[in-house]
Amino acid sequence: MSEEKKYLRMSKNERIQHFLLLISFIVLVITGFWLKFPEAWWVKWIVYIIGENAFEARSIIHRVASVVLIVASVYHLVYISFSNKGRKLVMDFLPRKSDISEFTGSMKYLVGKSEVKPRFGRFSYIEKMEYWAVVWGTVIMGLTGFVLWFKDFFFKYISNTGMDIATAIHYYEAILASLAILVWHFYFIFMNPDVAPMNKAWLSGYLTKEEMEHEHPRELEEIEELEVPEVPENSEESQKS
Repeated sequence: MSEEKKYLRMSKNERIQHFLLLISFIVLVITGFWLKFPEAWWVKWIVYIIGENAFEARSIIHRVASVVLIVASVYHLVYISFSNKGRKLVMDFLPRKSDISEFTGSMKYLVGKSEVKPRFGRFSYIEKMEYWAVVWGTVIMGLTGFVLWFKDFFFKYISNTGMDIATAIHYYEAILASLAILVWHFYFIFMNPDVAPMNKAWLSGYLTKEEMEHEHPRELEEIEELEVPEVPENSEESQKS
């Protein structure tokens, strides 16, 4: 049997960016909520494993992870600014009118009012919302985190009120981002019956033809149209036609 044809979903460059974002985000969530809930049962397990210097280590690890997140963000910014694939990526993530019809179509499909699932292109409205939510969240968390990190410098400009506002924004945005990733993004990658047991594109970079037909049929059509060889005008096939 011939090997099943696969289609590139995420390039190696994009997978590296995604991995840096994934690791730094998970570490930031753990170390951030560790500070907020020091008596939580899972924090006690971490402290037991690390030892008496656990809380000092937490602070260092949180800051290192924040630097990794910033590096990943700059990496991505350079990628989408100076590479053709990066610019194409952003263009495909931009909202379009078709996203509205795809959303309404998805709702009808989910509640049983339509038997036809919307035919998505490279990115569905869900993936677009996730992408721009990450952009927004990274900017907000980065700015407020920077203020809290260098609080001695910023305190003289924004006083206690400003620090309290920065702390509140940082905390509630962390909750929102955590829920968006754990409940929403992880569902579509790991628990969605359509891709179970897992969408492997974030690891291998590729999807099978069957997966493309199910998740991104319009993109698959576009790819296959580009792969169809053009018949020269003076060829035997064109003369017959």
